[in-house]
Amino acid sequence: MLKKKTMGILACLTVICTATAGVLIYRNPNKKSTLEEDILKVEDALGDQYKKQSVTTLAATLTYGDEDADTKIYYHILKTDYYEQDASEITGLNTVAFGVLFPVQFMDSCEEMKIQEWPAALYKKGELAYLCWTYSPEVSYVLEYEPAEIQDSEIIKMAESAKERD
Repeated sequence: MLKKKTMGILACLTVICTATAGVLIYRNPNKKSTLEEDILKVEDALGDQYKKQSVTTLAATLTYGDEDADTKIYYHILKTDYYEQDASEITGLNTVAFGVLFPVQFMDSCEEMKIQEWPAALYKKGELAYLCWTYSPEVSYVLEYEPAEIQDSEIIKMAESAKERD
């Protein structure tokens, strides 16, 4: 009888320990949430008063380097999807999209220009510069570089050589 009672207690303890371990694993604070889950949490917290207007993502970054790979140019491609906001409202330079890479409002300088027929601007902050242009409300490009290493005119030539894909 004592043996059966001991086995029963051990079985109960095993079930309790297994259940506790399962709960701890499921509720692990180190568990990373996905970007989509985080966005949904924010949208739920905002309620129905606010609607998602647009989202800009970094579609790609190409890295170019000189022969020694000391000097680098980063070519960023930004893609914006529109929800409640009408894409036709975006005319000119899409500065909101550039916020994915750098805070436009905190740049030291901004020189507006055209890259081919597209609106563009050369932003500078400290040792970095960003030549940005907007191809369409949905697509923007950024060339990131160090002006101490590469002349602005060379970066502008690189951007001017951009062509539409067929």
